Amino acid sequence: MRKYEAPLYQALCSYRDQNIYPFHTPGHKQGRGLWIPDLISLDLTEVEGTDNLYQPVGPIAKAQELAARLFGAEATYFLVNGSTVGILTSIATICQPGDTLLVARNVHRSVYSGMILTGVQPKYILPEILPEYGLIGGVSPQNVYEGLCQYKEAKGVLIVSPTYEGFTSDISTIAKMVHEQNKILIVDEAHGAHFIFHDHFPKTALEAGADIVIQSTHKTLPAFTQSAMLHVQGPRVLKDKVRERLSLFQSSSPSYLLMASLDYCRYQLERQENLDFDQFIEQLYELRKNLSTLSTLELVDQKIEGQSSIDKIDISKILLSCRHCRESGTDIESILRKECKIQMELSGPNHLLGITTVADSQKGFQRLTQALCSIDRTLKKVHTKADINFIWDSIPSIRYIPREASFMNTDLLPLKESIGQAIGEFVIPYPPGIPLLVPGEVITQELVEKIQFFQQQGVKMIGMQDMTGQTVQVLHDRRGVK
Repeated sequence: MRKYEAPLYQALCSYRDQNIYPFHTPGHKQGRGLWIPDLISLDLTEVEGTDNLYQPVGPIAKAQELAARLFGAEATYFLVNGSTVGILTSIATICQPGDTLLVARNVHRSVYSGMILTGVQPKYILPEILPEYGLIGGVSPQNVYEGLCQYKEAKGVLIVSPTYEGFTSDISTIAKMVHEQNKILIVDEAHGAHFIFHDHFPKTALEAGADIVIQSTHKTLPAFTQSAMLHVQGPRVLKDKVRERLSLFQSSSPSYLLMASLDYCRYQLERQENLDFDQFIEQLYELRKNLSTLSTLELVDQKIEGQSSIDKIDISKILLSCRHCRESGTDIESILRKECKIQMELSGPNHLLGITTVADSQKGFQRLTQALCSIDRTLKKVHTKADINFIWDSIPSIRYIPREASFMNTDLLPLKESIGQAIGEFVIPYPPGIPLLVPGEVITQELVEKIQFFQQQGVKMIGMQDMTGQTVQVLHDRRGVK
């Protein structure tokens, strides 16, 4: 007899039923912070009374206005395809094909997708490295200033703040520099939607003066996965153009459940309905105090502020360094999952990260503290591990812009034979997450040696088709020697 299955649904139910505590996204923490009654019956479409996302005049328009008021924007747009569609929209709003855009090298993959779709010419700004932890720091205002001086034709600047790990850049100073040159500042604040709700968090990018800010509401606030917001302020951005570009990139059948979760999230936060940020902050400081006593694992704390262009850290990110452990962050994450039923957000050779939100419980924090203290007592202490980062002291030569490269055919070559060719894939060591190579850039002997070094250190290489790193995709190169 045929066996009927629903493998994905069953996998989700299995995860739920295992009582695993989620120190990961989404921010509602499996419903702990989002209460929408009669959910399925609200899955509707554009009918009389429900409004239209792309020409809002009724409840969607009102919901977006209320969100703008709460988050401090002049205009806010609901996103149902995540922050990715906000990034694509922002680039397409301020740039035309062939325009130059100053871009921090550590931006999200969606920025590169946006450059492919729009034909933008990127000019990169290197972020700082926090060498003792092997992580990305902030973007230096001085580097932004130098980029603006060198590329006066640039339409604007796009940076990410905070980083995944919760490190913010000095957006106030950067915004002032950008605006003095009459340019536009776009900030990918995907992991900072919660900043506005307490002064113990960093200042928001809107408060600091950014023109366009994209937030993944679902990551750090109680909203459904894929729900996000794009905020705009100031006279430099044409708001009608933002709405028009959104309709190009976003689904023509936007989910009313996702939009409703954004609206209801805002409603709960304004009312502080079972979402008390003062209490959350108190619990965070207690958690961080307890974790600061770990003897082998190390909680990355506020002492790094001011280093490597880090303005402030987000204390809601529980970032643990394993630089003094024989075990890797991935090993410890596995122990937490298998033995303690705790799932972290991510891990790497030298660190692991947990995301906390206002929807977390005191019991969850106690559970994490007990688990980490217990594990810490079993870890083998070693001298500081070898630094897995070379200094990113230069940007590879660009032979083809990302759009050109994306439409070219590729060949597979042994890594050692690829020198002088234009790469046809991303090569992104994670951590720290800065691309070594972006499609269209030229492979050099130095870059080959860096790739080999990262592989020897066990660093994951994101983007490479050959996960062993023995071969790479290169472009059918009209400008190089094949």
